[in-house]
Amino acid sequence: MILRFECECGNEVGFHLMGDRDEHGRYWLDVEDDDRLAVLSGEGGSLLKCAFCGTVYRLQTTD
Repeated sequence: MILRFECECGNEVGFHLMGDRDEHGRYWLDVEDDDRLAVLSGEGGSLLKCAFCGTVYRLQTTD
């Protein structure tokens, strides 16, 4: 596991490297259990939605 997400409700989900890289050499991340967390595209970043309590977190891009 390379990253870990923990919701306020206690739901924990890990992110793992898939081993594949894109054309720029960046690794793809895979959600450990996509029934526990949804990763969605949002305006200006990504949204992480907890499947347990429904809380949505916004991760802004930092370019």
